[in-house]
Amino acid sequence: MAQWKELPDALDEPGRQFVAELRRLKSGSGLSLAALADRTSCSKSSWERYLNGSYLPPAVVVEELARLGGGDVDRALALRSLAEDSWSAGGGAGSAVTPDALPGPGDAEPVGPADADAAPAAPPRRPARRTALVAATVATLGTLAAATVFLVSRETSGAVNGDDRHGEKAAFVFEPGRTHACDIHREDGLLHAGHSDTRDALLQQISTSWDVVEAQCLLAHRGYSPGLVDGAYGAETEKAVKRFQEAAGLVTDGHMGPHTWEALRR
Repeated sequence: MAQWKELPDALDEPGRQFVAELRRLKSGSGLSLAALADRTSCSKSSWERYLNGSYLPPAVVVEELARLGGGDVDRALALRSLAEDSWSAGGGAGSAVTPDALPGPGDAEPVGPADADAAPAAPPRRPARRTALVAATVATLGTLAAATVFLVSRETSGAVNGDDRHGEKAAFVFEPGRTHACDIHREDGLLHAGHSDTRDALLQQISTSWDVVEAQCLLAHRGYSPGLVDGAYGAETEKAVKRFQEAAGLVTDGHMGPHTWEALRR
């Protein structure tokens, strides 16, 4: 089994959770670092830095690893988003993304001084394969983006025509950097934001769902900023929940539950 290095002391809890997930996915893939580099969009040396917690990998690389390791892509991306927040705030050990993380089409692996542990020049098959992998990834992301636009348009159309109560909302898919609008209104005396009618969903850090979007909207409306309204229950959302719970005289645990929902929807 691979013997992992100790994580940098500067890495905070979200960063440690994310690196632990990367290591779990790498183990689940059954691939060596060299094989992992051959099947993803970055080099062996970059993977070493990512798995040691020195740098934050790009989202597309995390998605590639999650698929190879048989993991939950949404969970892996949500953990990366939380880690990125702490990295940007100075809680990470290194830069957000390594310079060679996403080589351009046809680029070869860095050799010589650029990477001390880089392998000798390989036959030209590998850059060609990398180009194909990157192109396939871009095509997949383009298809997903088109599907997302279609779903958003469909939901908007349903809401305008009053059909949103009769159909199911599309399954939530977390997308780093994407935020959601809040339609604050009262219905049957209760406050709503247009994303979920739940009164008892249990939410805590790492949760990603429309229920989280609803909670973030309601918290922001009441003056407790959760950060981005992106559907990911991160540290900022937990802090906002704690502040609201304290003001409402509830148990201050930072978790959303029936009592917190009841107070939030009043």
